[in-house]
Amino acid sequence: LDEGCSNRCGRQIPPTLPTMAEAAEPTKNDVIDMAQARPERKLLENPLTWWGDTPWLLWNFNYGGIGGIWAGAGEAEALGELFFDCLATLLSVTDLMLGFFLNVLVYNGAAGISEEYAQAISDRYTTLYYERCIPGVSIGLLFGNVYYAYMAGRLAYKENRDDVTAQPYGINTTGAFITLGAINLEALFAQVFDQKNIDKVFGSGNDDGNPAEAGHDAADKAFAIAVAANFVTGIFEILGCLFAEPIRAVIPPPAYYSLLTGVGFVYLAFKPMIEIAAEPIVCLVPLLIVVCGFFGGVKYKIGKSFTIPIAVVAILASIIFGWAGGCAHKNGAVEMYNYGDSWSEVADKTDGIVFFGHRSGNPGNRRMYGNSKKYSTCAGTSKHDASYAYRTFAGDVSSWGGGIFTDVGTGIGEIGVYMGLILVVAVVGFAASLAGVESASAAGDDYPMAETLVIDGVGTCLGALFGSFYGTTVYIGHPIHKTLGAKRGYSVINGVIYFIFLTSGMFATIYSVIPGCANGALLIFVGLLICRQAIEDNPPDYYPAIFFGLFPCLCNWAKLRIDPGVTWNNYARAWLEDDFILEQYGKGGTSAGPGKWWDSADAGNWGAVGMGIEMMGQGGGEWFTLIITSIFCYCTDRNFKAGAIMCAIATFLQLVTGIPTVFNATTYANDGTPKMGPERIGYYPKKNKDTNFSWMWTVAFAMSTGFFLIHFALQRAGIIDPPIVREKPGGPSKAAVADAKSDIVEA
Repeated sequence: LDEGCSNRCGRQIPPTLPTMAEAAEPTKNDVIDMAQARPERKLLENPLTWWGDTPWLLWNFNYGGIGGIWAGAGEAEALGELFFDCLATLLSVTDLMLGFFLNVLVYNGAAGISEEYAQAISDRYTTLYYERCIPGVSIGLLFGNVYYAYMAGRLAYKENRDDVTAQPYGINTTGAFITLGAINLEALFAQVFDQKNIDKVFGSGNDDGNPAEAGHDAADKAFAIAVAANFVTGIFEILGCLFAEPIRAVIPPPAYYSLLTGVGFVYLAFKPMIEIAAEPIVCLVPLLIVVCGFFGGVKYKIGKSFTIPIAVVAILASIIFGWAGGCAHKNGAVEMYNYGDSWSEVADKTDGIVFFGHRSGNPGNRRMYGNSKKYSTCAGTSKHDASYAYRTFAGDVSSWGGGIFTDVGTGIGEIGVYMGLILVVAVVGFAASLAGVESASAAGDDYPMAETLVIDGVGTCLGALFGSFYGTTVYIGHPIHKTLGAKRGYSVINGVIYFIFLTSGMFATIYSVIPGCANGALLIFVGLLICRQAIEDNPPDYYPAIFFGLFPCLCNWAKLRIDPGVTWNNYARAWLEDDFILEQYGKGGTSAGPGKWWDSADAGNWGAVGMGIEMMGQGGGEWFTLIITSIFCYCTDRNFKAGAIMCAIATFLQLVTGIPTVFNATTYANDGTPKMGPERIGYYPKKNKDTNFSWMWTVAFAMSTGFFLIHFALQRAGIIDPPIVREKPGGPSKAAVADAKSDIVEA
């Protein structure tokens, strides 16, 4: 209530008491203007001349606080947020890769050939992940975090300011999920069923079979392909610097803001909230701590001077609740939660539960609560898993041995068929960088776009050279760190911590002691604040376009989690004799029968619904969002000429790249039956059996081009009103021509 409301309502506030507005202390979120005016954009940006006479070899000790890296409590808050933001991504992708993908899908597929073969693949790939991929990530993070701190110092010098905040930098979250599902998993299945490896399993001629060696080779080759793909992704990101400014100058602001809100809402807010809802005893209170701390301004102090970072309080609370048994379940409930495989040892003797296959974890992924065979628990709360991880990987620095620089060379010759997917991941990284730099500019720190893309690409390439298959990019949370009062120290310290943390072999242990949903509350805060910024920086009649951009990201989430037609559906072949499968789906059908992805257990008989999800969700939904939201904005502004140009470009891109698409002639299941699969680069014609659906979008975009050209002609003839001319982003949030219905109808 404000004072005016109290008078209107007939109630008086005693004069000795302040109004609520007067009494409330502004939170950090109220201090920073997230919709500041930006400078004029040029179609081409030269990163060498952008800085003017600013020295290149300049750390700028006059900026950044103590030692040029510590500006006080805000630095600690931002460090906690960024550190756990990166950690949340690492925990999530690790759980997906080593959990469901490697030890359920790949293991059960390989077990149909040989149990020893499957175990060798699982063990070797897990070792490569912790001893090569994770240390490789540390190289990219160290480079990027330190460089962006250096860049912040240069910007402070150039503009003679002391309130500059460094751009946050971390793992490309959306790109990581796409990479795991579309490249890593597909490469693993290709190697599992590679004839050379199968011959080695069973032996040929006078040679005895060697399943262990075959599994070792399959894992090595699949890992090298993923690393090489990541290196090429980095090259594509670097080349993107040539197109960044033209896109930023031409594309309507809601188009790249829809990328922000899509990733922010779906992957940073919606997805973590699902995990929190699954384990509310462990995760709800930490969520409330984050909301009270970041949105409500609550401070958790020790004494009068020391404030504990909100992120640390939330994480500690989740660890306490988790290790106290907050997510422990009796084995009978595991069919729903799918926590580890300790239950499988007793399931057949008790309830007779049979899951897909007879195993869902490697020796270090039992997830037993209190080492009990009666209870299973969520990731990060198993004493068995934590002990195994510490004994096996802690202090192991063998990552600095074999594999560095060699994985890229080994896998580069095999990535031709993945080039379309690599391009998509690069586009996702490009879009993330574009949106991240724009959000930083809206918050008052205008960084050079071309240089940012180059550094993101170089960081990805460096990580790949050391064994990482995760790309790195500027994060879209710069305004959050600015509101917290951070400058650049949080970025430097984050990079150093991760370098030590990930090269020491301790990540596997940390993964095993922090509940999986612990970081989710922090991501929810970041995601929702990003959505808020998108609203503040755009006029109201653009809000529908921004919200429209959520659809493709939601479809991408659905595609990755409940994909109605993945190429690896055929791992069900390994379970043709499984009584549970046969009882549920029958011998003639569905997931056990070839060539019927639309009726498979994975598809859930979705039909057209599943097709729509596949279409919009390809490539992280980013490409689709950028194009469709731009078209949406051109419709809103009656800018039919620009709409025709965009649709013509989309027609060409769809024709030669097939995005979105769900089939290509080179995509086959393991039994040789054509099935839906990831997009590939190349020409996508209509096939005789109508199993390639990319052509439909090519036709649709071409029709849309004609639609806009007709409307443009009618507009030139005076039959349709002229276009709406917009002010520059960050300026007045009204259209210059106020005759559209959206401008005159008051909600």
